[in-house]
Amino acid sequence: MELYANARFLPMTGEHDTFEAMLVDGTGTIAFTGSLEDARAHANHLRDTTPDTALREIDCGGYTVMPGLIDPHSHFSGATQYFTAADLSGARDFDDVIRLLGEFAQRHHWMERHGHTPVDTGVILIGVGLDDNELTEGRMPDRRVLDRVSDTLPIVVNHVSGHNLSCNSRMLELVGITAQTPDPTGGRYLRDSSGAPDGRCVEPPAMSPIFTFIQVHQRFELRDLLGDMQDLYASNGITTLQDGATTAHDAARFADAAEHGDLRLDLVSYPMFGEDVDGVFRNYARFDGPTYRNHFRFGGRKLFMDGSPQARTAWLSEPYTPGPEGEGYRGHATVDMDAAYRFALAAIDEGHQLLCHCNGDAASDAYLDLYERALRDSTNPDKRRLRPVMVHCQFARRDQYERMRGLGMIPSIFVAHTWYWGDIHIANMGMDRAAEISRVRDALDLGLPFTFHTDSPVIEPNLFESVWCAATRVTKGGVQLDPAQRVGVYEGLKAITVNAAHQYGEESTKGTLTPGKLADLVILDRDPLACSLSPDSPDSLRRIGVLATIKTGKLAWQRQ
Repeated sequence: MELYANARFLPMTGEHDTFEAMLVDGTGTIAFTGSLEDARAHANHLRDTTPDTALREIDCGGYTVMPGLIDPHSHFSGATQYFTAADLSGARDFDDVIRLLGEFAQRHHWMERHGHTPVDTGVILIGVGLDDNELTEGRMPDRRVLDRVSDTLPIVVNHVSGHNLSCNSRMLELVGITAQTPDPTGGRYLRDSSGAPDGRCVEPPAMSPIFTFIQVHQRFELRDLLGDMQDLYASNGITTLQDGATTAHDAARFADAAEHGDLRLDLVSYPMFGEDVDGVFRNYARFDGPTYRNHFRFGGRKLFMDGSPQARTAWLSEPYTPGPEGEGYRGHATVDMDAAYRFALAAIDEGHQLLCHCNGDAASDAYLDLYERALRDSTNPDKRRLRPVMVHCQFARRDQYERMRGLGMIPSIFVAHTWYWGDIHIANMGMDRAAEISRVRDALDLGLPFTFHTDSPVIEPNLFESVWCAATRVTKGGVQLDPAQRVGVYEGLKAITVNAAHQYGEESTKGTLTPGKLADLVILDRDPLACSLSPDSPDSLRRIGVLATIKTGKLAWQRQ
């Protein structure tokens, strides 16, 4: 047993609730919260019934202890890129892109060793985190730019949004994308004046062949990286994490990792549209359900409706500001609606939660329409208990939130868009519409159990920064977006603890420091309710420090 004391306990049962001590039993469950004297007495009582149980008192040094954070949406499998890909987030022009890719390849000795070898060596040079809005050229590099790094080593550069990428000529050749390759439904291959693909692939249907090729040919063992990947999340205080668009390939790897005991944090996986989801559930049925098996389970299905607003591919009801796409351009759906309906109906019929990516308000309308239709058509008697989720909700309107409430649908809001891309949204949509992105206050006022997410690896999994974004709504350029949509820090913290537990149907075991729940904890260097809201202050909420993360009573990560 462990008795935690000398801490500012923030149990998330009420903004001003606290207690003096917390007792965790040998099963990793919170056994008692209250005064230190009563906690010791309760521990002695438990030791009377189980005499072999030792008691260890943990002095928390006056730091803050709160529930472990729950990640409502990210892509855990994508965390491999932090350890296997070149970071291009600092690039400001094509020369920077070329330099950073070249330096990464040279550090790994790929240029010398593999510059002219077959692809079965497993060497693929990948760049991540590139935002064309930050580049002087104002666009993603095409194959001719990337060929300047190497025309023999396959190269892929992923846009920070995850909704487009660029390849060099060698990668296009290996994948077999040619002038005769048609654009897939919901995706597009940009082309040069001759009609040949220029290496830029827009939206997942067009990107899928490249990712499939990488999965087959890139040589690294996920199990070798799982420790570092989990450390990344745990160092941000996260004890439950998500893989929000799981391929069949990654489902197999997660199942294998669970069977070998390689997971120490809870991982919830959502096999995605376009994969053999039925086959995944059939092949790994032991992980399909509300109970974790060695920290892994499937939570439901994942659907995509549109792209990203910063890449001008989100599906809007009103046009973007004039751009290269032409007058009246509003983005578009990235999925066939009949296929999407069948996918949603299958989720409801089989009793699975459905997550759907929606950035633009037209995408939100389409998802609400098809879910309502599938709900009517389903014969599942428990169909209204499934807690479907709308993921991102960048331009979701108040009337759409009202429809969500009627469906029991949860908005998971990528509120960090206000800081990271607010200025870009102003340019793409105009100030009036951009000011209203991530309408958190509307969700709160309507009683929706909204959650916040980071969509990592789009940005790092710093959920405290998301709470800060919701409380400030300021862009990187210092523009104040609609202050009426701000919420308080405590309500923001609920989004990543209490509400996130509700989203997963795990409110009976997670989300608060309450007797009977799992001892999933995070120890912080400051009280988040007392932090500065300045973006640059050393004691800003967005920079709060995690000292230790505990999962089910066991230390999962500790600052060195």
